[in-house]
Amino acid sequence: MLEKYAIVIAFVALLGYLSYRSYRRVKTYKDYNLAGRNTGFPTLVATLGAAEFNTATLIGGASVAYLYGSVGIWYTSLIFIFVFGLYALTVARPYRRLGISTIAEFFERRFPGRFSEVTRGLASVVTLTFTWIAPATYLAGLSVVSSVLLGIDPLTTVIAITAVCLILALAGGFLTALSFDVVAYLMILVFIPVLFVVGYLAADGFGSLGDVFDERFLSLEPIWDLQDYGFAAILTWCFQNIMLYIAAPWYGQRIFSARNERIAYRAMLTNTVLITVLYALVALTTMFSKVVMPNLDKPEEALPRLVLEYTPAVVQGLLLVTLLLVGISTMVAIWNSAVSIVVNDIVKRYVFRDRTDGFYVATSRVVFLVLGLSTLAFALTFVGNILIALTYVSVFTALLAFPILAGLYWKRFTTTAALGSLVAGVCYVTVALLASFPYYLISPVGVALSAVVGIVLTLAAPRTTTDPRVAEFFATAHGTEEYENAPQ
Repeated sequence: MLEKYAIVIAFVALLGYLSYRSYRRVKTYKDYNLAGRNTGFPTLVATLGAAEFNTATLIGGASVAYLYGSVGIWYTSLIFIFVFGLYALTVARPYRRLGISTIAEFFERRFPGRFSEVTRGLASVVTLTFTWIAPATYLAGLSVVSSVLLGIDPLTTVIAITAVCLILALAGGFLTALSFDVVAYLMILVFIPVLFVVGYLAADGFGSLGDVFDERFLSLEPIWDLQDYGFAAILTWCFQNIMLYIAAPWYGQRIFSARNERIAYRAMLTNTVLITVLYALVALTTMFSKVVMPNLDKPEEALPRLVLEYTPAVVQGLLLVTLLLVGISTMVAIWNSAVSIVVNDIVKRYVFRDRTDGFYVATSRVVFLVLGLSTLAFALTFVGNILIALTYVSVFTALLAFPILAGLYWKRFTTTAALGSLVAGVCYVTVALLASFPYYLISPVGVALSAVVGIVLTLAAPRTTTDPRVAEFFATAHGTEEYENAPQ
C-alpha cells in the first residue's frame, strides 16, 4: 500500500508542475480558453483521446463486458468507428475554419435574423447542462477505482479529487487540460495494453472465456433479447453518441484549438482508430477478469479488482495512476468547456462586455470554483449507475446535432427551423425522461422529431435570396469563394 501512495503523491506533484508551467504560459484569454489556437497534431490526438477515455465509460462499459462479454465490445469500442469517423467527415474541418470558441457561436454565425438570439441562447443552455453535470459521473467512476485500490471511502475520494483538480485546473485553464491530457494519453497507450496482458495471463488465454460466458456472448453477432443491453439498445447508444459528439462542447473546444483545419481532420481520424482499439482491449480485459473473479457483486469493480489481485504493488500504483489520470483529465476537459460556455456565451455577451483579457481569465477561475462545488453535490448520486447516468445527461446535447448538420449542409435551412427543431426536441425529451420512457424511445425519437420539425418549417418557408451572412458562413465553413458571388 505504501508504494501505491508514493506513486500517487509523485503523480500529483507532476500534475502540479504541469499546472504551474501552464500558468506561466497564459498571456491572453485566448491562451486560457483555447491554447492560443495553436494545438499541433500529436497534442490534439492525445487530448482528443484522453478527453474520450473516461472513467464513466471505462468503468460503466467494462461492467457490461463483465456481464455480457462481447456485448461490451460493441458498447465501448466498435460504436466509436461510426461516432468519431462521422465527426471527422462532417464537422471537424468546418468547425476549425469558422474560428469559433463555443457551439453556441456556431448557431450565432449560421442562424441570423429575428430568432437568432433565442436560438443561440437555447444552444448555450443545452450544452451547459451536459458539461455541468457530466464531470460528476467521471468523479463517481474515480471513487470506484480509489475505493478498491486504496481502500478510501467514496466521500473522501470525491472531496479530495475535486479539490486537487480545481486547484490545478484554475491555474492554466485549457493549457492545463492539454498538459494533463498528453500525460494521461501516454499512460493510456502504455498501461491499457499492460492491463490486457495481465488479464490474458491471469485467465490463461482466450480459451478460458468459454467457461464463464455463453457462446453467444463470445460472438459479435447482434443479440436482441437482452433486457437492458440488447442490440437495439446498442444501436440507440451508438446513434446517441454520434449526435452527442457532433455537438459536444468539450470536443469542439479541442477542434477549435487546432493549429489548422488539416490537423483537426487528421487528428480526429487517428483518434477514431486508437479509441476503437484501446476500448476493445479494455472490454477484453474485463472479460478475462470474469474468468478469475466470476462472482463479483459489483461488476463495475472488475477492472480495479483485477489490478488489485493480480499485479505487484508497483504496477498497481502505475495502473492506479493511469486510471486516475483517465478520470481527472476528462473531468478537467469538460470543466474547461463548461467554463468556456459560461464566460463566452453569457458573461462576455450579456454581463461584462469589452473587458480586459485579465478580467475574463479571473472570471473563468471563479466559474471553475462554482463548478467544482456543484460537481461535489452531484457525484455520489451516480455511483453504481455510472453508464446510465452518463447516458441520460447526454440526451439533450444530442438534440443540437441535427440543426448543426442541417446548418452546415443545407443552405435553405432557416433560423426559425433551427429554433423549432430545438424546442420540439427539448420538450419531447423532457417529457420522455419525466415519464420514464424506455431508453430507445428517448434520444432517437427526440432527434427524429427535431429533424421532422426542422425540415417541415424549412420547406414551408418561402424561398428567398440567401442572406449575405449565411452565404459568408458557407464560404468560410467549406473553404469556398461562394460568398463573393452570392446575391446581395
